[in-house]
Amino acid sequence: MLGSVNESANWRDLIVALDDRHLDTLANAAAATIESLRGSPDAPRSDVSPTALRELVRAVTICPDEGGDPTTVLAEFATMVWRHGVVPSDVACVAHLHPPTLVPAVATELAIAATNQSMDSWDQSPAATEVELHLMAWLADLIGFGPTASGVMTSGGTASNLLGITLARSAAAMRSGVDVLQSGLPAEASTWRILCSDQAHFSIQRAAAQLGLGRDAVVAVASTPSGSLDVTALDEAIDRLTRAGSRVIALIATAGTTDLGAIDPMDEVAARARRLGCWFHVDAAVAGAFLLADRLRARLAGIELADSVTIDFHKLWWQPFNASALVVRDTSTFDLLRVPSDYLDRDDELEGVVNLVGRSLDTSRRFDAAKVVVTLRTLGRHALAEMLEHLVALATHAAQAVDDEPTLSLLAPPTAVMCVFDAPGASADDLRAVQQRLLVRGELVLGRTRIKGRAALKFTFMNPLTTTADVDRLVRVVTDELRAVRALPAVDGTA
Repeated sequence: MLGSVNESANWRDLIVALDDRHLDTLANAAAATIESLRGSPDAPRSDVSPTALRELVRAVTICPDEGGDPTTVLAEFATMVWRHGVVPSDVACVAHLHPPTLVPAVATELAIAATNQSMDSWDQSPAATEVELHLMAWLADLIGFGPTASGVMTSGGTASNLLGITLARSAAAMRSGVDVLQSGLPAEASTWRILCSDQAHFSIQRAAAQLGLGRDAVVAVASTPSGSLDVTALDEAIDRLTRAGSRVIALIATAGTTDLGAIDPMDEVAARARRLGCWFHVDAAVAGAFLLADRLRARLAGIELADSVTIDFHKLWWQPFNASALVVRDTSTFDLLRVPSDYLDRDDELEGVVNLVGRSLDTSRRFDAAKVVVTLRTLGRHALAEMLEHLVALATHAAQAVDDEPTLSLLAPPTAVMCVFDAPGASADDLRAVQQRLLVRGELVLGRTRIKGRAALKFTFMNPLTTTADVDRLVRVVTDELRAVRALPAVDGTA
């Protein structure tokens, strides 16, 4: 009969319930999962080609009529996926801001999934809500904000930037007497402009597009050779836009650009935002962790002057994806976002109840604050600072190694954990071939980018276990591959 329950069905044991029998089942599955990781490659990735990998995965039946034993399924998944994935803990995985993770965070991920707190309303996540609020208060204090500050966890830097710029747009509309959430953009919005460096993250343009302002509303300001925003160029852009009748509604500073790790002069950008009466947002997704280290914190001077700040925990805080935050100077600015709902976010709650859905662009949301807090409490600030300082030192060492190598040329002195370089006389196709050949052979996951139109390669150091000897070896691997590529006939491409 439709809706009848088979009391002996094996799926009953696979529901995560917090009694001894079900927790024992979960423990066995967790042990099997850990065992499945032992087949991961002893390299940054396997040497299986993209087409062969697709064939391997497509041969698997996603949902058979009858399920299998969890241990067997996990073992098969290891053969199919973990054996051919990227290994962020390998010292030769240096392409992106893709970190190895910390044991306290990974262990807490299991509890996050098992307890499944939903962070949209207090009645779904009472203690979890208080933990997130406590973390946001701590983070606001670390930034240098006052007691009115708070924030909310998001899925990543792109989401945090979108939320910050959403608040900037709503604030600009409110100053014009318009509730943009209620009635939409006013006609004058066609003149609104958002200014950022030409090295700022593409999520700024994406946010403007999603908010109905259009990518053309984002004005890219020239950067210095080091990659930071050029203040003289910023003043010229502001003057030009003002004379043209445009209204600057937000200035964006970047604390750690994706490629060069450059940090904009935030105190100077803040001064111009105050003069214009516009929103000042800092994208500190990359370098926000420098707040933890006494030797690095000074590089973020002026961040405390922002209206909103993006922090990514899943970068240089070594958290599993996803874990980011948007912190605001004044918690009341979240009111610009809130849309009350009868079933979720009401105005008649018990004293002390906060429904975080009013601060977020998401509704249902994971309790990612848990893994961050467990990590911070386990390692402590001094250990995290030591790890950060080591990675910054590695980037400096890599820059020197590149400088000492005649076939390579450093594009800019490193300011964070990246080292970006090219090769005099080598073409963009040569650099592409180096990156792709090393990747497909599983020897090195190397970054490739363009800096102001110039093709470049990139090391991004995210693994604190990496040594200077490892860095020297990576430089040799790149130079040897470059020599091999340039010795190939031109028609050989990336073979």
